[in-house]
Amino acid sequence: MAQNDKVQRATQLHPFYTYIILRDYSSASNPMNAKQVAVKMRERFFEQDVREQFKNGEHIQKPYELNRQTIYKHFNLLAEITEDYSEYVPFKFTRNDNGTAYIEPLFEKGEAYLLSDAVATSRFIDKEKSVELITLLGNLVNLNLLSFYKPRLEFKNNSDKAYNDEIFSNVTLLAEAIQKGMKVTLNYMKYDLHKKLVPISEKNAGFRKIRPYYLIWSLNKYYVMYLYDDSTEPRFMRVDKMKNIEMTNEKVGTLTSISNLSDYTRNQVFMFGGKPEWISFRCKMDIIGQVIDFFGEDVKLTKAGEHHFTVEIYTSKASIRYWLMQYSSSVDQIKPAELREDVIAMLEDALARNRADN
Repeated sequence: MAQNDKVQRATQLHPFYTYIILRDYSSASNPMNAKQVAVKMRERFFEQDVREQFKNGEHIQKPYELNRQTIYKHFNLLAEITEDYSEYVPFKFTRNDNGTAYIEPLFEKGEAYLLSDAVATSRFIDKEKSVELITLLGNLVNLNLLSFYKPRLEFKNNSDKAYNDEIFSNVTLLAEAIQKGMKVTLNYMKYDLHKKLVPISEKNAGFRKIRPYYLIWSLNKYYVMYLYDDSTEPRFMRVDKMKNIEMTNEKVGTLTSISNLSDYTRNQVFMFGGKPEWISFRCKMDIIGQVIDFFGEDVKLTKAGEHHFTVEIYTSKASIRYWLMQYSSSVDQIKPAELREDVIAMLEDALARNRADN
């Protein structure tokens, strides 16, 4: 009798059990009918349960199993959920004309691996939070991603640096402020020699009030593109270095200095911001792979003789200056002239300091 009570109490979970069976065992190439679902459900959830009956005065115990009509009702419910509430469920339910059905995740397995890689390699997501996020990503595609990434996560040591556990709430608050067009206040931090986050300035504890316009993931870090009230040139700030974000009741106003946010942020070599303009330079042919890898396939390349090519990119001088320094042995003919002189001055300063007797 206790077993029957248990089964009775679990009745409300039966549609969920049908979902679990379809999620774990069905696919477009392997749809399941109601009988197959019922058998798998009995094996997984009701293996020890029995249905007690009296027939011709005889007490009979049979294995507990849902009938096909009940399973088909569950199919109808799943169809209704995915049709009416598609924005809330992470799967697609499909029912074929022959009565079979299957479930597939909306999230592709490759997408889950890609995002898990970003989490596993991120320096500002600690080990404990990485485990939690990768487990959730695995649940979306019915994979044990955690076992795959466990060896890599072992190299994460929470004591190596200060972990800003506000990073996820920071993203949420900034996204909300951007959607509502509101300014935010915050305390901006920096790392000290002990790898701890401390205010970027002692005078005001790193207090900032900014106009946020865009969130961007670049160079394995999350940035917000923003303006100060007295500036028209965008800048970028690390989201993982922010503390105590609060949304104000002040409007950010329209961003007029940038006509295309997506193009502007995509062409930022390093996240320094500044006024965008056309910049060009000549490169040796042997770094063409590095140029395309870094700037993407949209970068404008023109052949300049047998051994060189010219790059044109719409970005800011502040953004690209250090990239040009990095490849200074393979780059020349930098334009505009002001940028070329900046690079020359930085190289001469570096040579002077490194040649000096310290």
